[in-house]
Amino acid sequence: MKVKNGFKLREVCGEHIIVAEGDENIDFSNIISMNESSAFLWEEVQKRSSFTVEDLVELLCGEYEIDKLTARKDATALASQWGVAGIIEGEDIPEMIAEKVGEEVQPSAEGLSQEQQKECEQAPKKGLFRRIFG
Repeated sequence: MKVKNGFKLREVCGEHIIVAEGDENIDFSNIISMNESSAFLWEEVQKRSSFTVEDLVELLCGEYEIDKLTARKDATALASQWGVAGIIEGEDIPEMIAEKVGEEVQPSAEGLSQEQQKECEQAPKKGLFRRIFG
């Protein structure tokens, strides 16, 4: 995955907002607000030519007191949300299944090892936006 050109994180009135810049994004009309942890991840992935869900997991675990299982679930859901919003691109954007934002979120098992799949099945499920987006 990689950040699409022209999307920058800005702080506006104390809120972290993704702003579309440049002619290639002239039709982008979404407002994307991020909390502190998702803004931290965005700033970090902007510095890289590409990133994976596991990169996001390592960044989360290095910055916050969070276990790898929860970090993986949140990172997978966040990458999926960024993909749906159209601010990242790549063939490895995870697909998520969720009825509504803030409800139970389940990552696709595709690309996970059997051990990681088992961990995800056994873990309690929580909504991404309640943890990552506040």
